[in-house]
Amino acid sequence: MIQRGRQFVFLCLLAVIFCSAAKAANDRGFFWQISSEDVTVYVLGSIHFADQSFYPLRAEIEEAFQRSEFLVVELDITAATADNYNSLLTSKGSYKNGRSIEDELSAETMNALHERLKSLGIEYDNVKQLKPGMMVLTLTSVQLMELGLDPGLGIDLHFINASRTRYEQADSRVDSKTVIELESIYQQFDLFLDISDGDLLLKETLHSMSEAETMMSDIVRYWKSGDEAAMNRLLFGDTLRNYPAFDVVYESLFYERNRQMTEKIATMLKQPRRKGTSYFVVVGSGHLIGDRGIVNLLKEKGYEVERR
Repeated sequence: MIQRGRQFVFLCLLAVIFCSAAKAANDRGFFWQISSEDVTVYVLGSIHFADQSFYPLRAEIEEAFQRSEFLVVELDITAATADNYNSLLTSKGSYKNGRSIEDELSAETMNALHERLKSLGIEYDNVKQLKPGMMVLTLTSVQLMELGLDPGLGIDLHFINASRTRYEQADSRVDSKTVIELESIYQQFDLFLDISDGDLLLKETLHSMSEAETMMSDIVRYWKSGDEAAMNRLLFGDTLRNYPAFDVVYESLFYERNRQMTEKIATMLKQPRRKGTSYFVVVGSGHLIGDRGIVNLLKEKGYEVERR
């Protein structure tokens, strides 16, 4: 099981954990259209782990994808090979020279870690070389798959796979789309390895995992209803109220990345390849919402933003 979790570890972004038991075709979700004079950018909040019940997606979303010339994602997960991942895990994500994660953690966090590993059926000796960031990703991935969710059914992967194929549109063949990455696997690895307080990151993750099913149920309900305020309160307000020091972690995982991704999307809006160019952007929903989210940052830059 732990090897299976490692294969997909780079797919998991902490605050975008969704599950569902109902068809998504009638759900509103988090979907925007952002426009400049010559360019249209559709922005969809992604679900990185999902199941078959999410499909089909709302027709308006699929139609916007078909109209777009480019697919823009955080990371093209199909381009990252197992060798790439294993090399990064060995060179950056693991302790060496006899050190282990126990050297980094408080006694309180270590006790919580042992309890969580036991509940997931994972032997400590098999993962003790993982650094805190990699431990977080591994535990989260394993738990999501234990709950029946599959990264292979994630919304971002759904569109990446669709972009690789030729499909019929208006009685004509349409070429596969160009996929543009906003980040790379190396950047996403470094996000979790560069966090200064690994003990805090792991402690908060272990705490939230004990409430994972309830939290995911709330997240699904808010996503389905399109309740941005409730989603923002759950993902950011509640966590930061309980763990104020975690704001430093969120600065790295969310806010700085939001600013960087906003600038790249703004460049697309400002510099069209030709008049009428359209992009379909799929990023984690946690990056889109709130005052410091991508959608509001683009609005502050003066772009026309329409919730769809």
